[in-house]
Amino acid sequence: MLPEVTVNSIRDGVILALSNFFPTMDIFGEYIEQDFNAPCFYVKLLTTSHDHELDRRYKRSNSFDVHFFPAGADYNREAHSMAENLYVALAKVNIDGAIYKGTKMNHEIVDNVLHFFVDFNFLVSTPKNEIKMQTLKQEGNVKNG
Repeated sequence: MLPEVTVNSIRDGVILALSNFFPTMDIFGEYIEQDFNAPCFYVKLLTTSHDHELDRRYKRSNSFDVHFFPAGADYNREAHSMAENLYVALAKVNIDGAIYKGTKMNHEIVDNVLHFFVDFNFLVSTPKNEIKMQTLKQEGNVKNG
């Protein structure tokens, strides 16, 4: 049976991976404070999909946009340097003892903010409906013809 993975456990795993890799930096997951101090991260779950594969198996995909707000005067240089670190930090994320690989990683800088995109794909399965065999009493007669 596949381990139980939820949208929130993947999101928490991404935030934990960032906090382990960047222990002194603020990381926001729900909302970002009005007067935040840069540099900091904001982790946004963009989309989640759930596609049927085979039998009781489904493929889940979670797409994230990790925002990085640079603090220095050279925003682009600082943002591109952070992107290099994020390619390493989010390549493999530990979630409840299992390793999930970040895929489709790419980044862009918009309005002096780094947007680092990463997907986490995994399989889930639905519970098996157990059909138990019941006894069947069969009777028969033989006709002599």
